[in-house]
Amino acid sequence: MGRIRYGLWWLDQTTAGVRVWPRTAAMGTVAVGRELRWATELTARATAARIDAARPEPWNDRKLLAFITVVAVCALGVALVLGLGIARWAMTASDSLPFAAAGAVAVGVAYLVLAYLVFASRRGGR
Repeated sequence: MGRIRYGLWWLDQTTAGVRVWPRTAAMGTVAVGRELRWATELTARATAARIDAARPEPWNDRKLLAFITVVAVCALGVALVLGLGIARWAMTASDSLPFAAAGAVAVGVAYLVLAYLVFASRRGGR
């Protein structure tokens, strides 16, 4: 065996682990990605089935008062955070835009929940 062939063989043996590692890591990452996609799809299907099967029932006065109190406290907290964020944004602070975006998301989620409650009770009456 010549020196060049020996050098190439030695280089091949030395770098074998380095060449195999990226392929192994990529295969592991692909497997994890498949599992996460499957888990996400399964969770979305189960959540959609549970939401579709949910039927609102009348609450007594104590439950309604507790719910309204919790909603009022949460709304006060969101209003405080949004107020501070928008005040900083108005003062041209560069890091306060996420407060306004979070507020828009919070208001959107609240509207979605309320719309679901209104239309879910209507759907149950059909």
